[in-house]
Amino acid sequence: MTEADAPVAAAWRVQGYWAETVARSPDAGGEWHLGGWWAPGAWGALTWIRQEGLRLGHALGPDCEAASVFRDWAADTAYLRVQLAALLAGRPVSVNTRGPDRICAAGQHSRAPGADSGRAVEVLYSVSARPVRRHARALLFPRPEHPVALGPSRSPAV
Repeated sequence: MTEADAPVAAAWRVQGYWAETVARSPDAGGEWHLGGWWAPGAWGALTWIRQEGLRLGHALGPDCEAASVFRDWAADTAYLRVQLAALLAGRPVSVNTRGPDRICAAGQHSRAPGADSGRAVEVLYSVSARPVRRHARALLFPRPEHPVALGPSRSPAV
């Protein structure tokens, strides 16, 4: 950042952190929002994504390579400290992996053996957190005499 950028950067403040868990499958043509969390601080966001990583690791099963990525990441306290520092510095963090999964269409029923197992697809899993910035002026309440503070104007009844 240059000195000329300092006033612009100072005008934007981190108001909190958005964390989310997403699964995407280009093969299946879908994206699934598995969870989201608003945290007022970086530590809360990192704690939430760590718990989500452990939850995904458990849900995917002990023999799934994608699950082991999440479990190993959640156990790496040194790297979690690096990610906490990144969040505090205003940068987003994530852990991403991919693996095979089965997608079952809703309402698809068949009596054929294996019909309820769905089709095999590649799934991309992502657990991430990012700072949410707002301009300092957006955080100010309007002065009492400001028209917005007075409430909506009403037309006189005719």
